This record gives sequence, structure tokens and C-alpha cells, in this order.
Amino acid sequence: MIIIWIIVAIIIFSIVVLIHELWHFSTARFFWVKVEEFWLWIPPRVKKLFTDKKGTLYSLNWLPLWGFVKLKWENPELLKNKNDKEALINKPAWQQAIIILAWVFMNFLLASIIFSVLFFIWLKPIGINTQIKTNLELKLIPTYSQAINSWLLIKKPWLILNPIPGSIAKTSWIKASDILININWKKISNIKNMISIISNNKNKIISLELKRWINCDKKWICKNFENKKINIKVWNNWKIWAYVWENIEINKNFEYKYNLINSIKYWFLETYNQSLLTIKWLTILVRKIVNPHKPKERQEALNQMSWPIWIVDFISNSLSNGFSFLLIITAIISINLWVFNLLPIPALDWWRFVFITINWLLIKLFWKKIISSNTENIIHFIFFIILIALSILIWYNDTIKIINK
Repeated sequence: MIIIWIIVAIIIFSIVVLIHELWHFSTARFFWVKVEEFWLWIPPRVKKLFTDKKGTLYSLNWLPLWGFVKLKWENPELLKNKNDKEALINKPAWQQAIIILAWVFMNFLLASIIFSVLFFIWLKPIGINTQIKTNLELKLIPTYSQAINSWLLIKKPWLILNPIPGSIAKTSWIKASDILININWKKISNIKNMISIISNNKNKIISLELKRWINCDKKWICKNFENKKINIKVWNNWKIWAYVWENIEINKNFEYKYNLINSIKYWFLETYNQSLLTIKWLTILVRKIVNPHKPKERQEALNQMSWPIWIVDFISNSLSNGFSFLLIITAIISINLWVFNLLPIPALDWWRFVFITINWLLIKLFWKKIISSNTENIIHFIFFIILIALSILIWYNDTIKIINK
């Protein structure tokens, strides 16, 4: 099953990348810039597929990550004809900018179409965000408090206990998944309430009333429960040593379904907020790697660097599945790809756009570029190799983690 989902993850990511590069390709063709090669995945090349009538080679490479549209190179020094009208460098700055930033429109449009259609038909959240603190209104991956407030998660009375081996709770015959109803005949509403009662009964015996599931099968599906009363001696440190969590149940009937106007409203908000969440996640990740507050933060951040095989692990922990789930994942990957390309890193599209803009302004004002085209291309090439190497490392780590899990 894991192999199937890895293949599905690769296909989804490849489709998003293909659409991303297709808009570079289409706008280049529209402005009569020659596209020398359109390749999918990372070299070395597996196969030359074909060459079209305009001389563009289509090829497939080995490692299933990324894609690339190779335009007639920007550097005039590499052109036989310095005034070649098919070269990107000889096009007006505004046309170069549109070609470089064409993906922004496409990635935004793809996510927007998916979200608006699903919000109009019906849509279920795919997970709960427990990793990143945020006040953003997120419908597909809401925070815990948002899930409670929207009734995606139903907060039921009482608490669930899981005793630590060898603890007072364990030796008092508390079992895993026992439901705590009251202590000393006082109803327990939350964890703070439980701690308060126990800590106020140091060196005393307390009475716990529990519900215990019985007649359970191997999949832990239980048909009935029984009531239990247990007495525990609370020592001076007042701790009984048991894991405690709230009695939460997923609302399986929960879904979003809006009219046309609200569907449009929420696809915009969801796309916008998912983009901000991705930026915040990347900021936290970089901060943990560069300036960790604790030594273990750097390793945690490195472990969180997952792309795109994380889909496989995410699927196993999702609240929903099926075709709509795959569509949502496609939209989120499209948003992540959009945000990633906005990073100020040479070789990425946004940085190339910045170079084009700065050079255009300097030429207009001083008749000189900030750096030569040859130097710019060398910088882009070096960072391109670094990004490819990083992608290969992340892809490898993702695969190993999933196989080990």
C-alpha cells in the first residue's frame, strides 16, 4: 500500500510541476521566445520523447522531482546572433517578467479552482494543525481550537487515562483508555480541574469513578462498558503518573458546503491563509536551523523538511480520503510551490524577476546593469545545483522515514 501511495504522491507532484512549467512555456511561446527543452523531473535524462515543429525537445529524467523549461539562453555572449529576437534577453523587460512570473497566476488559479468547486459541492477538512500556532482562519487544516469551535471535533465530558507502567495509577488497576468520570464524587470537566482536585488531596485516599470499555475486538471496537470505582493513595508529590487527554470525538458528518458567492469568498481566503501558513512554517523552519533556541530544535527542523513524499505520511493521518482529498492535496502543493518560488534565492523565479527589474531600472537611469549577464547566470547555475542536491537529500530522507515507519 505504501508503494502505491508513493507513486500517487509522485504523480500529484509531477502534475502540479508540469502545470507550473507549462505556463512558463506558454508565455514564452506567446512572446516568441524559443523554448529549447521542456523536461520533467531531475536529470540525468531517461529518454528523449520527441521534438516539436518549433524545435523544442521534450524529455523525461530519472529522479521524480521538479521540472524545467529551458529558454534560449539569456546571456548575449552565448548567442551566435547578438540581436536574436528569439532570445529572452532581447525581449522587453515587461515580457521577461511575465514569462518568469507566469507560474504565479497558474499556481493561484489551480488552487482557487479546486477550492471553489469543492466548497460549492462539499468539502471535509483533511487534518488538524497542532504544529504551528496561528490565528489564521483555516478550514482545511484548522487549529485545535478552530476545530472545537466549528464542531469538527466534539468535546465530550470526562477525561481519558493511560497509566505509566509501574506507576501508582497502574498498580491501582487503572487501565489504558479508562474514562475518568469523577474524583471524590466531583465531576471532572477538564485536565486543570483534575490536577486541582488531586493536588489538594496530598497524603489522602481519593476515589475515582471510571468507565471501562469491554467486549472489544482486535481493532479495539468495543460493544459495551462497565463502571469501576478505584481508590488511590495520593503521596506528597500528589502525582499518580498517568497520561491524560480530553475525551474528543471526530464529527464524521462535518462538512463545508456553500452557495456560489461564499464558495468564491472562501476559496480566496483559504488560498491566501494557506499561503501565509506556508510562509510562517518556512520562517520557523529556517529559524530553528540557523538559530535554534534549544540544541534539539535543529534536528527537529531537519526531520520536518519533507517534500513531496510527506503526502504519504499525511494520508495515513488524514480525517478524510478519496478523490476530493487528492484534489485538496494538489491545491496545497500548488500553494506551497508558489510560496517556495517567492523565496529570495537565486535560481528561483522570484529572484530572477528581481534581477530583471533592478537591471531594467539601472539601464534606464545609468545605462548599466547591476551585474553582467554572465555573472548572473553563474550565480543562478550554482544555486540551481544546490537546490537540486537539497531536493535529492530530502526525497531520500522522506523515503527512508516512510519505509522505516
